[in-house]
Amino acid sequence: MTEKEKTVSLKDVAEYCNVSLMTVSRAFRKNSVIRPETRAMILAAAEKLNYRCGNRRGRPQSTSKRTPNTQIQLIFGTASNNIAYFHMRLLTALEQQLAALGYDCVIRTATGDYNSFVRLLDNAKHLKCAATLLMGDFKKEQLEPLLSALPGSILLDNSMDDTFDSIYSSFSFDNRKAAKIGVTHLIKDCKRSKILLINGLKNHFFSDELLDGYKSSLNECNIPFDERLVINTDFSAESAAEALKKFIVSGGKFDAVFTNDEMATGVYRILHEFKLKIPQDISICGCDDLPVGKQLYPELTSISLNYAELAKYAIKHLTDTEHYTNTVHVKLPPILKIGKSSKI
Repeated sequence: MTEKEKTVSLKDVAEYCNVSLMTVSRAFRKNSVIRPETRAMILAAAEKLNYRCGNRRGRPQSTSKRTPNTQIQLIFGTASNNIAYFHMRLLTALEQQLAALGYDCVIRTATGDYNSFVRLLDNAKHLKCAATLLMGDFKKEQLEPLLSALPGSILLDNSMDDTFDSIYSSFSFDNRKAAKIGVTHLIKDCKRSKILLINGLKNHFFSDELLDGYKSSLNECNIPFDERLVINTDFSAESAAEALKKFIVSGGKFDAVFTNDEMATGVYRILHEFKLKIPQDISICGCDDLPVGKQLYPELTSISLNYAELAKYAIKHLTDTEHYTNTVHVKLPPILKIGKSSKI
């Protein structure tokens, strides 16, 4: 079956709900007259059928008639319900640099809820703006229609590695290389061999990339991969602390930890609770180079990701009048910053 044959239409939703096509159309329009229970039924059916809200692929209509606009639409995904510090740093860098160039930001939030997503997508498609940027955590089934419906969008901190037929650009960090650098440092420089990877959500793009880099480093250092040394959390310090405590109590053995900086704060707390010294007993390397890493004792070794530089690349691209068709995909290199958490 071809992709076109798989596409769900408004008619399909109408037939599924046993209502008219006009009723379904009204359910997706803002301020339309329709009973709340009918709208709820239609939206629930649309989500179940994976209806993608009338997306269109390719170049936006009437681009030749586009007039100058100083508004930038920024859609921030919060599907994981964990607004991480590194996203706040990127958001701040973007807003400051855009303001300096005379742009105003229109910020929308995608929570992952389908009903809210339908309204967000409708509003986003009808806003006349200079460019659309997307960053944060999105459900894949919502990120893809966003990129399709808003051709020329700029995706930040996510390269969308999966092959996807749409016109968009991406600016992200080489997370695989970041993990590889950090884990290799723990193995070669710190002489560790049981590296515990405290990762984020399973099947999340960031988690998958860190896991790939982790495995690559182990392979190059001739250390067998042990899935018991990989822990998945929700990216928060609390979740990391709880997971590490459970691992230690169950008898898990490790001599180093690789994680991100936010989760590292939870790791420090549990190691202190179990009287494990850093770095004498356990060496630690974080990722993100957040300010909190310098407040930890001993100071956290981390992989530096330059968010101001990432924002600079993205803004330079969006000021290109042809950015709607001249797509680019850039991954910025990470840098290891050695602190005292990995020095012996």
